[in-house]
Formats: sequence, structure tokens, C-alpha cells
Amino acid sequence: MRKICSENVRIKKTPKVTILFQSIVSLLFFVLSVVAPSTRLCAAADEVVYPFDVYAADGSGEQLLHITVRPTGHSVQVMQEGVVAMSGKPHGIARHPTQSIFIVTLLGQGAESPRAVTLLRGDDDKLSIAGVTDLQDSTGYTSFDRAGGYLLTSSYHDGHFDVYQVKPDGVVGDRVSHQQVAEKYAHSVLTTPDNRFLYVPCVKEFNAIYQYAFDEKTGDVQPLEPFDAKPPHMFGPRHIAYHPDRPYVYFSNEQQLGVSAYRIEEDGQLTAIQHATTIPRRSPYTAGVRDMHASDIAVTHDGQFLFLALRDFAGDEDSIFMFQIAEDGRLSLVSRKRVGDIPWCLRVSPSNSFLLVSESRDKTLAVLPIQQEGALGDAVRMDWGAEVRNMVIQPLSEK
Repeated sequence: MRKICSENVRIKKTPKVTILFQSIVSLLFFVLSVVAPSTRLCAAADEVVYPFDVYAADGSGEQLLHITVRPTGHSVQVMQEGVVAMSGKPHGIARHPTQSIFIVTLLGQGAESPRAVTLLRGDDDKLSIAGVTDLQDSTGYTSFDRAGGYLLTSSYHDGHFDVYQVKPDGVVGDRVSHQQVAEKYAHSVLTTPDNRFLYVPCVKEFNAIYQYAFDEKTGDVQPLEPFDAKPPHMFGPRHIAYHPDRPYVYFSNEQQLGVSAYRIEEDGQLTAIQHATTIPRRSPYTAGVRDMHASDIAVTHDGQFLFLALRDFAGDEDSIFMFQIAEDGRLSLVSRKRVGDIPWCLRVSPSNSFLLVSESRDKTLAVLPIQQEGALGDAVRMDWGAEVRNMVIQPLSEK
């Protein structure tokens, strides 16, 4: 659980006030400072907030960015440690659930096929390339299954997803499954926390959430019946976030500008429990026109709060919306935080202390403190000179 610190309360000295009165006032302010602490985030004496690393795919270049975020009291230091050269444009990136292994997928260009690059993190905190695998089809969003034995990739432009074996050394092996779910716009793919199911949301006119059973021993996937969870018309489910402890899953809705909450039934079927909204669209969705679109979604590791990013390509409504998650999985809007231009990717720090936002058009990384009630404080920003759309976090012990 996050800890908060009390504000220091200053009592102005009043000349010629009796000692008894001063004592009573001092005691009153002391009690208030203890029972009514401020919402500023800080580490308690028994809680250590360790630094963490960020690895970000520079889609505008051919490199992987390495950033260190180091908490310092009530703020953070954000430092660029270096880059890892890639032999192509990185798009997706995934971190192994239990090992210091990263896989970056490169978009195919010209006659080159898409590739998966495996990187290992050494004792010196540097990444080294362990292997490169040609992929059999187009790629995009990238994730590991929960056991780390398989790599899953979805194709936005071609409407499919693939499952590849991951060898013990982290290098990507054979493809074990290829699933064509739609003509286009399969936006992401992610297994459930228990690794028994996976879902594939499709945006725009292919508006759907496809449901599959997943076998973590073989990588086999089988469509559930019914196959589509059937989100409301033109919601455009895009990205996925699971509750860490309860059977709930959340989808950001690209066209609806909101988030949908579903209960995961024992057989993997999704039951809608809420469709939460943010702000109205300024105009109806028009295919091919970039206006306002929801993007990424993130849930804190303790399951208390959910964050949703809204991008505004034609105005200045770019924001992060904060929701509190109730016991029954339903959401209540807490607040809204204006951020930089085109927030694309969201990540929660390992201690739940900070939300990381890739402001892609501004080419900046924003690190915002998460306050006790779920609101966001003022950002610390770093110009990383890249239109980052995907990043992962590597927890660190104290250096």
C-alpha cells in the first residue's frame, strides 16, 4: 500500500500569548497534521522506493532508448543512460515475466521480413543482443504469455495475431499458431493473469473483442463460443488492462473515448458490467480523420486505480483520466490531468508511485506522481527526442 507523508504545519509565533494557549494551539495543529495528512506522495521510513529502468522503442529511428528513473523524496530524476542500435524500426517491446529478457519486434521494410530481436540484461545493466528471428508475418503489439514460454504479436494492418515459441535462452523459435480475426485493426493481444485465456480487441469499423482459450504448455489457442464479446457499436476497443487480483478486464475504447469493464467468467467469456465515458466527441467519428482518440490504459499493481489516455490530434484536449476501481470492478471518475501532445503509452511504476506517459508528438517522457486518492501531481519531463509508442519498465534494486 502506498504511504503518504504529512505536510509540515507552521505555527506563527504570536507575541505575548500565554504559554498555555500556545501549547493548546501547538497540540491541536500537531493532531491535525497526523490525522489529516496531505495527499503528497512520499516514501515512509519503512518503505524504500527503488529506481527503475525504462526501455522505449524509438519508432522514428532504429534504436531502443534506455532511461533510468530515480525517486528523490517527493520528486524524481529522469536520466537517459544510452541507446541500443536496432537493424530496423522497432515497434513492439515486451519484458519476460520472470527473467531479464526483452524482445523487440521490428517492422519489415521493403524485402525485409519482420523480425524479433532478443536482448539480455547483464550484471552491468546493459542490454546485449542474444538473437534475431525472422517472423512469418506482419507484427505490431507484442507481449509474453504469463509463463514466458510464448511471444504473442498482433497485426494492426492485417487483422491477425501469432503465437511463437520462446526458447529457454529467450530467442524466438517457431510459430505455433496463426489466427486471422478480421480484415484489419487487430490492435493488441494479452493473456489473462491466470494464463488460461486471451483477448484480441479490434478498433474502428471492425469493432470487436475476440475471445480465445490459451494453452500455456503448447501455445495452442482455440476460439470461444461465442467468439466475439460484441462491444457496443463503434466503441473501438484498443488496449487491455487486467485487475491484478479479481476477474475483471478493462479495454480502452478508441472511438468512444472511454473505457469498458468486463467480468471474466469461469469459461473465459466476457460479461460487460460498465461502459465509462470521459468527454463527448467534438464531432462524430469519421473514418480516415484523426480527431480525438483514446489510446492506452493502465491499472495500478494494487488494483485501486485505472488510468486512460486521450489523444487530441486536432485540438488541445490531450489528457489522462483517473478512475477508482470498486470491489465489483466498476469505475468512478476521480479526476482529469492535462498532459503534453498525444499521450500514446502509459506505464505504472513498480511501487505504484508514478505514472509514465509517452507524449509522442512532443517527443517527451512525462513522469507524474500518483497521489493517494488517484489524482496525478505535476510532471517531471525529459526530452528523449523520439516518438515513442511502446515502452516497458524493469524494476531495480537499490544501486
